[in-house]
Amino acid sequence: MRRLPTRVLLLSANLVAFALLSSGQRSDGAEKPSPLPPFSQVKKAVERHFAGQPDYRAGDIISKSEVVSLLAELRRIGFVVPDQKEILEKVPGDNDFLVTNLRAPAGRKFMGRTAPYAGGYDRLDRLARLPHGEQTIRDLIRGPGGDELVKYMTQTPGGKALGRQLSNAPGGDGFNEATGRIYTVQALLGCLQRSYAMAKRVSAGK
Repeated sequence: MRRLPTRVLLLSANLVAFALLSSGQRSDGAEKPSPLPPFSQVKKAVERHFAGQPDYRAGDIISKSEVVSLLAELRRIGFVVPDQKEILEKVPGDNDFLVTNLRAPAGRKFMGRTAPYAGGYDRLDRLARLPHGEQTIRDLIRGPGGDELVKYMTQTPGGKALGRQLSNAPGGDGFNEATGRIYTVQALLGCLQRSYAMAKRVSAGK
């Protein structure tokens, strides 16, 4: 069998490589990463997803199963969240004390009144960890003016002083500090924006 000249073989190899690159593949057979959708599209997908959840209102607490299904939706539009495991670890579970109690009928009314207070979910979460804290939250939900305590703890110097005192109770360490958990869509979007920047750097090879 007649061998092709070396120059012809090299030319053929170059043509194959060029064809593969033009079709979106490298010569090693690996596909080039798909371009990320604009973050505005990601944001709309997140807002649409939660707007479709039963009884959801802006500012309501979110739960893990909702974020799991959201991450699948984001994957379908081309955004694979690189740190999704870490994000999911920070979202309250579906059976979390705050989730189940704030989504009960009386809890939803209470949540609607306390959601505007920045840090309110953090304070309630920390309060739940104190001795008799869960019962205290149930009493706040059922009793009149329970939201006033959340406002006091988050909005006033006296509330901050109370938090410092509660930090000395068993389970109360760092009472005035954020827990680091993701309670709301707004907080989730902040995390996703950082994840998006991370994914963009990776796709750019930086």
